[in-house]
Amino acid sequence: MASSRTSPPAHLGRRAVVIAMGLALAPGLAKAACPPVRVLFVCPAGSVKSAIARETLKRRAADGGVSLSVSSRGVRPEDHVSLGLAAKLKADGLNPTSEPLRALAETDIGQADIVIAFDEASDEPMLRSARAWKTPSWNGDYAAAKADLDGRLALLLVELRARVARPCGAP
Repeated sequence: MASSRTSPPAHLGRRAVVIAMGLALAPGLAKAACPPVRVLFVCPAGSVKSAIARETLKRRAADGGVSLSVSSRGVRPEDHVSLGLAAKLKADGLNPTSEPLRALAETDIGQADIVIAFDEASDEPMLRSARAWKTPSWNGDYAAAKADLDGRLALLLVELRARVARPCGAP
């Protein structure tokens, strides 16, 4: 006669018992990993504000151990990085051209969890629900633009850390 310790109950299959035991022994493994939060930055040209924000957020998130996906787009893509701005960004270790310049598509918005539109990009009809960030010009006042972005990204990272800490699917 088999003991109840070695035989599964008649109403459960062997596979179900193995799965149940595995879940009981390793509850942390049973939890599915959440996909990274997807952040989309959009500016009128896509080469300055959104690209700099993308690169800066990527670096800060990596430094802070926050898993996310960051992309940038332009409403009407055009290179607006002056030689002076390029030199300052390089000195700060930022390369806004590390990814190709891309035009905004409706699908980009639908795939993002957070959409941030800089300046007049927020006036675009498809970006009406985006967060609007009115910021100083990087070509015109680098120090002010950098300080403004630093403050905004610090707050965004607090929000992203809180999102990552919640269970998957929680608002």
